[in-house]
Amino acid sequence: MDKMLDLRDLLQHEIDDLYSAEEQIIEALPKMAEKATNPALRQALNEHLQVTRLQKKRLDSVKKLLESENKEPGFLEKIFGSTKCKGTEGLIKEGEKMMGENMEDAVRDAAIIASAQKIEHYEISGYGTARAYAMQLGLAEVEELLTATLNEEYEADDSLTALAFFDVNLQAEGGADDER
Repeated sequence: MDKMLDLRDLLQHEIDDLYSAEEQIIEALPKMAEKATNPALRQALNEHLQVTRLQKKRLDSVKKLLESENKEPGFLEKIFGSTKCKGTEGLIKEGEKMMGENMEDAVRDAAIIASAQKIEHYEISGYGTARAYAMQLGLAEVEELLTATLNEEYEADDSLTALAFFDVNLQAEGGADDER
């Protein structure tokens, strides 16, 4: 088995992992939006689906930049052909299990936000790491593309936090029901 020889190999691994994560998220977001009952949450999930599609295209650009610099496939591509992000897969499965539980609509919406934020935090970690590698390697274009996505992930997380704190969680605790 080949070894990861340098930081460049590690960057390629992170990009492959993030690409798989984005593919899985594109598949999962419509299911989450369908289960959401809060209109603002449903809208936020659908909007993030569009952003995620753009992020995947941005990763296509990153992959091309890395290929043009080095014709060798990434470490995991050499071994497996491609890789599936097991972290995202696990977070999505956990979220699907939670959404399948018998609970009040507002509580399910709160659970959907929690699941979405776990995925956002995983992406923030991955994009932050990949950006740091690109920065260290002097890959300014790659760094710029990864920074744009990282900023979008922070924005999505902040948006979900506000939605949870000022709307969905209040309904889930019963406060909004008491006012009806």
